Amino acid sequence: MGNHGLGAMNSDMNLELAWEKISDEGARRERWLAGLYEKARRCIAYRQWEEALACLEQITLTEPGYRDTADLTVQVWEEVRLQRAYERGLECLDSGDLQGAQNHLSWVVARSPGYRDALPRLRDVQQQARLIELYRRGLDYYTRGQWREAIEAFDSVIALEPGYRHALDMLEDSRQRLELSDKYAQAMALAQQGNWDAAANLFFQIQTQAPGYADVAFQLRQAERMRALNQLYERGRRAYQAGNWSEAIDFLDQVVAAQDDFQDAAQLLREAIREKQLLYLSQDAQEAFEAGRWAEAVEHYQAIVAMRPDYPHAQARLIEAQRQRQVEKALSEGMIRFKARRWLEAIVHFEEVLALDPNNHNVRKLLAQASLQKKLEDLYAQAQRCLRDGHWVEAAEWLEQIKALQEDYRDVGRLLAQARLQIQLNNLYTTGQQAWEAGQRAQALAAFEQIMDLDPNYRDVAQRVQAARAVMG
Repeated sequence: MGNHGLGAMNSDMNLELAWEKISDEGARRERWLAGLYEKARRCIAYRQWEEALACLEQITLTEPGYRDTADLTVQVWEEVRLQRAYERGLECLDSGDLQGAQNHLSWVVARSPGYRDALPRLRDVQQQARLIELYRRGLDYYTRGQWREAIEAFDSVIALEPGYRHALDMLEDSRQRLELSDKYAQAMALAQQGNWDAAANLFFQIQTQAPGYADVAFQLRQAERMRALNQLYERGRRAYQAGNWSEAIDFLDQVVAAQDDFQDAAQLLREAIREKQLLYLSQDAQEAFEAGRWAEAVEHYQAIVAMRPDYPHAQARLIEAQRQRQVEKALSEGMIRFKARRWLEAIVHFEEVLALDPNNHNVRKLLAQASLQKKLEDLYAQAQRCLRDGHWVEAAEWLEQIKALQEDYRDVGRLLAQARLQIQLNNLYTTGQQAWEAGQRAQALAAFEQIMDLDPNYRDVAQRVQAARAVMG
């Protein structure tokens, strides 16, 4: 056999060996998958879901379509989720997280109502949550003093869990507090009715049963002292009827200080105080009136009239004191304006005085002076305006009126001389101008030269004099 024949023989042998090797690997792979599959089946049988899921996932990764692996994986994955949720619910229950336990177990029961003991455990959790909610509600009512509502809540707890010790204790305490609250309300109602003996008995019972309850100690003392208050009240009422105001005030004030709504003690006290005040006010008002202290008299008589409008002579004296006070005030305001040279305001106030007191001659003189000064002031203002506007004739007329009324008023003399000078200058200028226009050069020059003597800067008179002299040579 040649080399070629030997080579072909070796090649066939290598192929056979390779095929045998592949066949062995396939057989091993099949045995490995079968082993995993059987293991998964056993885990499922023993409800070892996590291990079963691990085996099935390895099979799926190696050969996705292997037997019924896909269906088994779905089934096992569901069981794993149920198991995990169930165990998480138990962990929450152990840690006291009732809400978490309820959430997880509810999910399990919703997916598989018969899963292990999930349903009874869920019911137990729900009952515990209900008990806690009722107990907390009872505590809330208890804290707010709503005893009936608290009793109802704790009763509901005991109905669900008869051996709930804390709820039993709180229920008993709430019932005791309700009894105390009802007794207290009854005692307060008796006190409001004035039945002090019965009220005191109930307050005493509460104090004995629960020392320090609310303000029972105070209410008990209050009930016991009402008889003493009544005795004080009777003494004060008798003093009031006799017109002994100080004595009545003394007794009734003690009653009102202890209890301001005791019968009509407060009203009698106010009336007794008012009568005493009226007596003192009347004395003070009369003294101020006679001394001419009008503001003080008005204040006292106003107080009297406000307290009793028909008090003898008070209305008439008040009207007269008010009139006198108005006169005094208006005169004072008028004098302030008079001294400040605010003539119009002074006039208004002086006229107000005379309207109230027509026979006040001094004020009439002041009014005449203020009126004169107001007139002078107005005339002076008119004259000033004319002077500013160059209306010299009108200005002179206003200033002459002022001078006729008061010779030395301000700077009227100087201003009048200034106005008269301006009138003279204006007349000379007009004369010179007319003479010049008529060809009367000498008369024009004489007029302009007079102006130059009086005011060299007047208008254009300097130029006119120069022109006239030049023409006349």
